[in-house]
Amino acid sequence: MAAHHGSILRILRDIGPQSRAELARRAALSPTALTHLSGHLLKSGTVSELGQPQGGDAPVGRPAVSLALVQDSRFVAGVHVGASAIHATITDLKAVTRKSAALDFAVAASEPAVVVEKVVQLVDGLVEASGVDRSRLVGLGLAVPGPVDAERRRNLQAVNFSWKDVTFADQLESSLNMPVVVEHNVSAMALAESRYGIGRDATALLYIYLRTGLGAGLVINGMPFRPGGRGAVELGHIQVVEQGEPCACGNSGCLETFLSERALHRALGPGAPPPGPLLAAIEKHPEAWNAALRHLTTAVASATNLLNPDLVVFGGHLADAPEAFIDHVRRNVPPRVLSPMREELRIERSSLGAGAGAVGGAAAALDHFFYSGAQS
Repeated sequence: MAAHHGSILRILRDIGPQSRAELARRAALSPTALTHLSGHLLKSGTVSELGQPQGGDAPVGRPAVSLALVQDSRFVAGVHVGASAIHATITDLKAVTRKSAALDFAVAASEPAVVVEKVVQLVDGLVEASGVDRSRLVGLGLAVPGPVDAERRRNLQAVNFSWKDVTFADQLESSLNMPVVVEHNVSAMALAESRYGIGRDATALLYIYLRTGLGAGLVINGMPFRPGGRGAVELGHIQVVEQGEPCACGNSGCLETFLSERALHRALGPGAPPPGPLLAAIEKHPEAWNAALRHLTTAVASATNLLNPDLVVFGGHLADAPEAFIDHVRRNVPPRVLSPMREELRIERSSLGAGAGAVGGAAAALDHFFYSGAQS
């Protein structure tokens, strides 16, 4: 019955309060089955009954009663492990942040066991600060760099971190005493943007994220695209120049050799990077600016022709890019894709803000532990 519980919960999340008759129709359930299932959800407190308005708007006769999701009946934790920081959040059932925190820490230079210890400390502190009872936390979603295994328990490889086959879920569950799901970081951001952000109406959403490297995640018809069961779309490792500069992945001439923090900082020259958005600083260096734009435009056009997204979302440094950067991509990608896609394609900045990775982790936990019906 868990799958049917999940179906009901997803409808209430995405569409809003529904009468029992309408909910049964949308969920393709008999009235008897809907009554049984909704009774269980009402008892658990995750769903409540809403009566018709009183007064002149109330219909004659017996008032209809709608069912609604109780948004703050349960919570999840989301964590994003980045190269130099760990971001964490506690959200409700619609991924609205209850409390968030960040820890500046040299993650990429640390052993995974130390990272696990830091995540545990951050999550424990955040739960205490949020005032959320642990019994109402259904699980934790961990957004990690690089692909994960099909069961979403292990980080298989993180090219820029020198990690391989890290059992994050096992280690965190042991310390935090809550279930954990592991997800590729940009795939998690794509999921959050699709479920709770600017991509709610998109058929296929491609999320492109620039920080240490350049990664992508894809959601099609509401389902994360998990090539090979691993989740990662390695856009940054498309070769854009033959015989180019060596890349961390072992190839040469990859997009990341032009568009990554390392490449962009190198273009700025020695010394600390200037304050403000990184790509705004790069605009003053025409060679690096033009190369980044040229190769990103090629990569987005190629990905659009291959994957058919109707929405491309820019996150990380790309979300903070000058308008001239975004406008260039918007103008120059459509002529390079097949004509049916040109009319539908939108390119937008992420709506999730600086904590996109942690919200992505929360979205993965919500999907895996709650909207699946597993803990309804």
